[in-house]
Amino acid sequence: MKEDLGTRFDCSKERWDRKIRKLITPKTIAVFTTAVYVCSLIPLLWIAWYNYPSADDYSIGSNCHQVWITTHNVFAVIWQGIVRAADDWAHWMGYFTSNFLMAMPPSSFGERGYVLTTWMMLGMLSFSVMYLFHAIFVKMFKADKLLGHSVSMLVLFVSVQCMCPAGRCEAFYWYSGAANYIFVHSMSLFFFGLLISAVYDQGKKRIWDLCAASFLGFLVGGGNQMSALNGAIVLLMAVVLISVCKNWNRCRALAVPIGIFYVGFVLNVAAPGNWVRAEDTSGMNPVKAVLVSFYDCLDRAMSQWTTWPVIIIMIALIPLFWHMADKISFRFPCPLAVLLFGFCMTSAMITPPIFAVGNMEAGRLQALVYLMYILTLSLSVGYLTGWVQKRWAHGRREEASGSAGQFSAESCWCLAGCIIFLMFGSALTMIPEPHYYTFSSALTDLANGNAKAYGDALKARMEIYRGAGEGIIEVEPLPVQPVLLYFSDIKEDPEDWENKGVARYYGFEGVAVKKN
Repeated sequence: MKEDLGTRFDCSKERWDRKIRKLITPKTIAVFTTAVYVCSLIPLLWIAWYNYPSADDYSIGSNCHQVWITTHNVFAVIWQGIVRAADDWAHWMGYFTSNFLMAMPPSSFGERGYVLTTWMMLGMLSFSVMYLFHAIFVKMFKADKLLGHSVSMLVLFVSVQCMCPAGRCEAFYWYSGAANYIFVHSMSLFFFGLLISAVYDQGKKRIWDLCAASFLGFLVGGGNQMSALNGAIVLLMAVVLISVCKNWNRCRALAVPIGIFYVGFVLNVAAPGNWVRAEDTSGMNPVKAVLVSFYDCLDRAMSQWTTWPVIIIMIALIPLFWHMADKISFRFPCPLAVLLFGFCMTSAMITPPIFAVGNMEAGRLQALVYLMYILTLSLSVGYLTGWVQKRWAHGRREEASGSAGQFSAESCWCLAGCIIFLMFGSALTMIPEPHYYTFSSALTDLANGNAKAYGDALKARMEIYRGAGEGIIEVEPLPVQPVLLYFSDIKEDPEDWENKGVARYYGFEGVAVKKN
């Protein structure tokens, strides 16, 4: 009797294993993860309709806006952006690429253009991660492109939806902060992807890779100093590895874009404006800044960034990476060194603000470092998984991978368990904490009317600004402050820098918020 029950149980298990292996395949996982990620972006793009400029969008973008109002010439606006970037390079800050981007917010051509901010940032981040992962997994390691795509979707989901709440507004809705950090960060990912592609592509495609990498390399080197320093470290390590492996014959052409990157980087860090701005800040000495950066990275990783959804998605990546590693010949040597380098990379991104101002409290800075942490964490999980797989499966193929393109039953059950746990856990979490995810935060403020009330109030202000006469204009205070949309607002004092920026942007004498 016991033997019959055991046999029946084994048959039942085999039957369920066959069913789940037919259900969960690389193609279905790619389709499912893409659908989930795209659907999770809809609330973020929807609430962006109620987004309007604030703070530096006015003060930095006023010159380009006035040129557009006067000439309606796009090239004249671009030239004004270059002039503003050059002036800031000489008198305020060295990151000329970021200065140029910040000088031309989408609202320069009309306030309603500001809704494009979220589309630009999410689009750049999404496509740059997809491009980089395709270059790494498909071009470099010859892995299954569907699995590589699934990994990029999962990493993007956790990057966008699980971002620390303090950074969401400044990462995706406030243009000046997002253009300086998120947009330039995405450019750097494209740059790294192009360098990898240039090694493996042939003919005209390789020439295109090198030309595009050279152009982007200069811009990334001149971007925010966190991303620029990060790029300088990565490229230096790449040069060392290429030299040690004596692989310069294949990688010789990379010397051009790498050299051009360092030209931009030197112009960035040696800019006269950096010394001007440094006079008004109080940072740390370099050695202390580096040590504090290591501590701060570890502290934030343990207490803020590695939330339970991040852990679940990292676990879900393991069977995908395992399946990829089973099909490639690379042996994944020195895993501890790779893990340490990933930690150092994330820590290094914290060093510039610690050195310059002594802290990393700004939301846009936290958002940028979080994105780098998730990127290095996911790649580290993949590398460690590959190392374990090569030693675990040494001398044999994985038993359940005999059918081409199929996961093992264990991998399928792991993926299914992660999906179910994430769904139920998220439902339970969002009930007491509706702003837990970025998409749930957007849905909350859309549903309770805060987003519309905020947008309507700012729209009414725009009408007043455009019809302004002489004297100080007074406007009503904002009725609400939606979590994703609100960054800052003008004050009751018309001499406040934000108030002056709005007045200069629209060309009137002054503006103030009515006193309660």
